[in-house]
Amino acid sequence: MERLRAWVRGLLALNGTARGIAGGFALGVGLSLIPVPFLGMVLALAAAPLLRANVPATYLGTAVINPVTGALFYFGELWLGCWLWGLPLPRWGELVLLDGSGWWALFKALLGPFLLGAAVAIPVLAGLSYVVVFALVRAWQRRPMTPAG
Repeated sequence: MERLRAWVRGLLALNGTARGIAGGFALGVGLSLIPVPFLGMVLALAAAPLLRANVPATYLGTAVINPVTGALFYFGELWLGCWLWGLPLPRWGELVLLDGSGWWALFKALLGPFLLGAAVAIPVLAGLSYVVVFALVRAWQRRPMTPAG
């Protein structure tokens, strides 16, 4: 728990405005939901200075979607897209029986729902992360300063 507190304190203490820090974090989160390894990170870090977003906060936002959490986020995008499209998710018993051509056919069939899910999830999650980080940074920056910290 102390590591999490230290991480949040570090994020809130980044040199920058609340808008720049929250914008950078949201940019990192949003673009990291693009399911191409490192593409979201590269795009977010390249866009951050152009958008006057805090670059360290952008990097931290990209770290939210990582090899450990990425599968969960990408599955969430697929689930959301299938739900919006009105399609059921494939069952595990069906998946284990697929060969290469079956996987390719499944990929093609689910690409549209996945992209739809991503198109909805990216702005929603980026927007939510912006609001949360903005509120945290504003509260942190407005707190009374004590001699110890």
